[in-house]
Amino acid sequence: MILAIDAGNSRTKWGIFDDAGELQTHGAFVNAGFNTHDAPQVWRSCPSAVVSNVAGPEMAEKLTAALQIFDIPMNVVQSSSYACGVTNSYAQPGQLGTDRWAALIAAWHLYHAPCVVVNAGTALTVDALVPDVAAQQAVFLGGMILPGFRLMQDSLYQRTAGIGEYPGTVQPFPQNTGDAVYSGAVAALAGAVSSMLDKLESYLLAKQQEPRLRCIITGGDAALLAQALSDDLHLNGQVVIADNLVLQGLLLLEREAS
Repeated sequence: MILAIDAGNSRTKWGIFDDAGELQTHGAFVNAGFNTHDAPQVWRSCPSAVVSNVAGPEMAEKLTAALQIFDIPMNVVQSSSYACGVTNSYAQPGQLGTDRWAALIAAWHLYHAPCVVVNAGTALTVDALVPDVAAQQAVFLGGMILPGFRLMQDSLYQRTAGIGEYPGTVQPFPQNTGDAVYSGAVAALAGAVSSMLDKLESYLLAKQQEPRLRCIITGGDAALLAQALSDDLHLNGQVVIADNLVLQGLLLLEREAS
């Protein structure tokens, strides 16, 4: 049994995998309200834990203390230049968020295809992954980071005079402020993903490789973003929601390290 923990900017996701790599149970909690003794009791059954933490030192201290209660040793992953068949093209590989790194590794092992890997959470990350055909491995080419859905809305509410917080939905031609803000945020996120898909398609064509792509989306706003992208007919069913993608990548990293 392995406990995988993905501490994101706002929430922490966790899952327990059996020896066959199957996810047995999982959950999540809000970082702001988490205290050491709030750790799920089911963690007690795990002999080890693998952790990705992009939430900062305070969350790291809380998780360390929580796992110490159950006497569970913790491996905190770091992004590297290469792991699990994936090469990291960042100029300084350690700067890549460990949640992005784990998601890229999981996407490669699940699909073995060129893809754009998207994490739609507090921030939106949009990463390009291509096969290295000769080596039968993969290369992370690079990616984008931009504010997530709620951050975009909040920035308008807080920094723009005259725009209050109104409920909204996606509309083709918004006719009230709530719909205008909501539709604009969704369009911006979908536009960033579509832009990366177009760039990756052009890259593959220039390399004379098959340009059919997958768009793999994980994170709390995955369904919202997937719907916006699926409305674009040229994607042709390429959009896939992959729940727990980061946790699956953490499992792969832990197995390679052990």
